[in-house]
Amino acid sequence: MSHKLELENYAVSEVYTFKGYSIFMRRNTIIQLKFEQGFHSDIEDAKNMVRTITKVKGDGKCLLLVIYAEDNTFTKENREYIASDEVSAIIKADGLVIKGLALRIIGNGYLKINKPKRPTRLFNTKDDAVAWLKQFQ
Repeated sequence: MSHKLELENYAVSEVYTFKGYSIFMRRNTIIQLKFEQGFHSDIEDAKNMVRTITKVKGDGKCLLLVIYAEDNTFTKENREYIASDEVSAIIKADGLVIKGLALRIIGNGYLKINKPKRPTRLFNTKDDAVAWLKQFQ
């Protein structure tokens, strides 16, 4: 499904688009964060993502669906911040959709080293991630 068609079918909030990623609330109240090919995220990007998610989510904690491109990279500071208590205070669970072996290795490292204090799992497909996230609604 094209990104534009996906937005038309699933977005129920304003779609926030930044250089390298977009954030919006889906009809099922899950927040979607989707990265573009070639995006490298640093700590300032991570803080902007959290500010934007806070704006979109409304009251309470939210569920987050993150869709990566195969070549995305993230700084050490970025990974530490995203796994922090501060971010866990607004996100109930993360479903991370990862394609490609290199990013899967980074994702597994994130889970083992950064140890987010909220349920977080890696998935091959968006549908599997959404189905898993729904158990936390």
